[in-house]
Amino acid sequence: MKRNKIILTCMVIVSTIVVGVFHLVNERSSMTQINGENDMELTEEQYQLLKDSILFASLEEMSSMRRGNSWLFLNAMREKGFTENRQPGESGVGLATWILELLDVGEIKDLIIDRLEEGIHDLADVLIIRIVNEQNSTYYIWYNRTWGLSMVRKGTEDGEMVYSSATHFIKDGEIHERAESSFVRGGDTL
Repeated sequence: MKRNKIILTCMVIVSTIVVGVFHLVNERSSMTQINGENDMELTEEQYQLLKDSILFASLEEMSSMRRGNSWLFLNAMREKGFTENRQPGESGVGLATWILELLDVGEIKDLIIDRLEEGIHDLADVLIIRIVNEQNSTYYIWYNRTWGLSMVRKGTEDGEMVYSSATHFIKDGEIHERAESSFVRGGDTL
């Protein structure tokens, strides 16, 4: 009887260890699946920052390209000490990278914060961000401390405007230009 209890206890301990190891391997595997095969590897702290910062979509719903682009934005903003005027842990970066995806900007290869244009109040502070995608196309992005992505230009800072929150709106997952009269009346919103 005593021997059976010892064997049973050993089996429970071994089973617990096996289940624990399986759970850890499965958790690590699911994080790799979330990050995707071609995504950059993130530490748990970096991954948590990305996960906690995305407002409008879970990481699982985002394409791997958009997750990678979001991480590049968040990391550059953190390194620059740029904090958004939002609730702690929240960021408009997820929405910004979704708009870039709608614009077919593609995967960002290089992201450099050119400068911070300071306004009269912190609300008006804007980051000017230069990105280069995999096709070596350059885009300049204006990212407002409060409202997030406000403008995207292609080529140079004075290049072709491909998106402006003042002149464009998103409807049914597509970007449309506002008509002058609808903008004055209020028109469509995000």
